[in-house]
Amino acid sequence: MNSTNRRSTLLRGAGGLAAVVGATGIALAAFATSAAAGGNPNFDGILSAAVPSGFMSSPEAYNVSGGPVTVDFNVVVTNLTDASQSVALNFSADQILTYEGTNVMDGQPGQAGITFTGPQGTTQLEVAGSQSFTQNWSPDQVLTMERQYTFNACGYYQLDIWAPVTDHTSGERYHETLASGFIRVLGCDGGGSGSPTPTPATTPTPTGSAQGVSTPSPSPEGGVDAITTPDTGAGGPGTELWIGVLLLGIGLALLIAGRRRALAAVRLPRGER
Repeated sequence: MNSTNRRSTLLRGAGGLAAVVGATGIALAAFATSAAAGGNPNFDGILSAAVPSGFMSSPEAYNVSGGPVTVDFNVVVTNLTDASQSVALNFSADQILTYEGTNVMDGQPGQAGITFTGPQGTTQLEVAGSQSFTQNWSPDQVLTMERQYTFNACGYYQLDIWAPVTDHTSGERYHETLASGFIRVLGCDGGGSGSPTPTPATTPTPTGSAQGVSTPSPSPEGGVDAITTPDTGAGGPGTELWIGVLLLGIGLALLIAGRRRALAAVRLPRGER
C-alpha cells in the first residue's frame, strides 16, 4: 500500500475510533443526566430501578386545602442477578428548605415552581414517618414496589427509596438511592400560603407492597436523620458530555480528512500516489 493510501486509512481509522469513543461518552453522560432524579440502573450491582411513577412531579402541585393528600410512589425494580436477593430499604420524604439560597419551604404559592433534576443546590430536612422494610426478589425477578406518604403541610419534598451505606475506607455513612422523585404541595390555610415548620406534620400510611411478592408491612419510624442529602446523580451535563462532544468532533474531522485524501489519491497518476 502506498504512503498516501496508508495515511488516509490511518486517518479514517483514528477518526472512527475517536467518533465511537466520543459518541459513547455523550450517550453515557446523557444517561447519567436523565437518571439524575429517577431510578438507579445499578443499585449495589444487584438491582435496577425504573423511573418511579404514580405521583405528580414538581412543579405540578398537590392541593391540601381540602385536607391531607396521599402520594403514591411506585417503582419497577429488576433483580440483575440469578440469585435470590433480600434488601433492607427505607422510604422517606425530605422537605426542601432552600434552593440556591432561597427559602422555598412554603412551596412558592403563586409562582411557577421548580423542576428539580436532583438535590443539587438544595438544603433538606427529613420529615417524620420514614418507613423501613425488607424487600425480597427471586432470581431475575421484576416486581413493582408500591409505597405511600400522606402530606398535610405545604412545600417541596424529595421522596426516596434508599439504603444506608458505609464507605469502608473513610467510614462515612451515606444514602445509596434506589429511586427518587420530587413533589410540590400547596393549599395550606385554604389559600395556598401555608408556612410549614422545619419538621412538618407529615405522616406515612402504614402499608406498602410489591406486586407478586409478599412484603411485610412497614412500621412508621420518626426521627431518622439523613446522614447526607440523598443524591441520585448530577443535575446537568458533566465533564463526560463535553469530552464526548470533543472526541466526536475530532473523529468526524479525521474521517472527513481521510476520505478527502483517499479521493485525491484516486485522481493522481499511479506513480505519484
